[in-house]
Amino acid sequence: MKQHCQHCGELIVGNAYRVTSEEDGIALLDMIVCSLCSMEAKRLRLHTEEVNAAGKPRSTRNRMSHRSRLEI
Repeated sequence: MKQHCQHCGELIVGNAYRVTSEEDGIALLDMIVCSLCSMEAKRLRLHTEEVNAAGKPRSTRNRMSHRSRLEI
C-alpha cells in the first residue's frame, strides 16, 4: 500500500514513522511521516517511532514480547 507523508505530502519510500505530541493528556499531534520529516521531528524533540507495515509502532510490539519473557 502506498502511503504519503502527512507532513510534506511526498510518497513514503522506505520506513514510515509516527510522530506524536501530547500535553496534559491531550493528543496534539499524531501523524505518519517519511524519514526526512521524522528527522525534523526528532530535532524538534517530538516523540518519534518507526512503524511497521501493519501500522503499529515497533516499540509497542517489542515491549509486549519482552514483557512475556521477563515474567517467566
